[in-house]
Amino acid sequence: MKRETWQTKIGLIFAAAGNAIGLGNLLRFPSKVALYGGGAFMIPYFVALFLLGIPLMLIEWVIGRYAGAKGHGSMTGIIGSFFNHSYGSRVLGSIGVSIPVLIVCYYIYIESWTLGFAFLSLLGQMPQPVQSPDYKTAMEPYVSFFKSYTQPSLTALIFLVITLAINWVILQRGIVKGIELTAKYGLPLLILMGIFLGFVSLSMNGWKGVEGLLFIYTPDFSKLSDPQVWLEASGQIFFTLSLGMGAIATYASYVKRNEDVVKAGLWTAGLNEFVEVVIGASIAIPAAFAVFGALAVPELAKEGTFRIGFMSMPAILMSLPLGSLLSTVWFFLLFIAALTSSLALTQPLVALLEDEMRWSHSKAVNVSMLLVSAGAFLSAFVPGFIDDVDFWAGTLMLLFFGLLEIIIFVWVFGVHNFHRELNTNSFIKIPKALVYFFAIVSPVFLVILLYFWGVTKLPQVLSQTEPGVLIARAFIIFVLVLIAFFSVESRRRYLAGPHM
Repeated sequence: MKRETWQTKIGLIFAAAGNAIGLGNLLRFPSKVALYGGGAFMIPYFVALFLLGIPLMLIEWVIGRYAGAKGHGSMTGIIGSFFNHSYGSRVLGSIGVSIPVLIVCYYIYIESWTLGFAFLSLLGQMPQPVQSPDYKTAMEPYVSFFKSYTQPSLTALIFLVITLAINWVILQRGIVKGIELTAKYGLPLLILMGIFLGFVSLSMNGWKGVEGLLFIYTPDFSKLSDPQVWLEASGQIFFTLSLGMGAIATYASYVKRNEDVVKAGLWTAGLNEFVEVVIGASIAIPAAFAVFGALAVPELAKEGTFRIGFMSMPAILMSLPLGSLLSTVWFFLLFIAALTSSLALTQPLVALLEDEMRWSHSKAVNVSMLLVSAGAFLSAFVPGFIDDVDFWAGTLMLLFFGLLEIIIFVWVFGVHNFHRELNTNSFIKIPKALVYFFAIVSPVFLVILLYFWGVTKLPQVLSQTEPGVLIARAFIIFVLVLIAFFSVESRRRYLAGPHM
């Protein structure tokens, strides 16, 4: 059975950008900037974008197109194809399928909150605002509401089921009629809603929100000597561009053989950075600055992305004229951003089961979504599950797999071969010297990051032994083993021939 390919160039770009654009752009990024040195944070951020983001983005696009032409869309098949499909290489590749699956298990639960809050805002079911210059007082009703909603409440579970069903239906419709169609309508809507809310936030209290934008970009250069700032900036680049998890390579495997993947990769990164650095920075923090003042911003950022997105923003928006409608737009914006990402995070497993196991598309989607649903309900009911899975899959494994990608796809494949593949049908010809530069500097940068991350974070995480954390680790091991089993079992089926 012939593999699908993206129908239009614009659909391809929007789907790939939608893959990268998610909650990290609109919630995580502004929090990190406010917390880690404002404008100074942008120095390690852009260093990481240049040394890690762009190279890894292009590597995944190039290798995805190369492997897609051979019928592989998952890291199991992609890495396997470089080592004659040995069992060991396919198991190694299975890590690149496990990472997005583990991330989407908790990500899709958070996605369901955005849909639930959007409907509750529309129906006027959000708490009434408390007018107070003290941000803690103003946010108290929304803090209580968030805690009761995510216990989880019955409403939260209903919207989790709805969110899972939406993802399930879109994935069943396939690449063109499902993912591409969703992205073609969803991404322009996301950008329009983001620009609208950015204007609302910046214009608050006589354009005091603009001061908030200047405040978060005012550099605190003393932070640059703190390794934690470099870790956070680099982690943000990985998270925001969906790198080191095989999702970009999976999308790239569905391009036509003559597609200009350099242009596609740069467009993907460019659209993502526009939504993050321009739109993401213009909404939550400027709004909080305009309403609660400068002193509240670092405190809100310290309390994390959920605090800003689900508590401070509704507290601010609900106090404005047409507050319920503005709150609806905010949460629906977050939902669209999360939806395009959750589809991309699930697709690598669908590709593994379809391309390698030779299952029908319908069966591949059903099995994938059953596994994701199990993880989503564990995220809902098990305390500490989200944070622990996020550390292992959403941080440490990302860096490890990013390093692995550079070693295999540039050095094992061969710099000459990679350079030739990179420049095939490319609108710009990238010099081989630049490939050598990134092939040496990027892995060194990643090794340094892994070392510091291990030293600063690993002992702290390993010291946690609460029941919820142990359940999370057991689930991680289960997913790794299950997908490794699929990768080994599929070798025989893949080599045997066509789909069953």
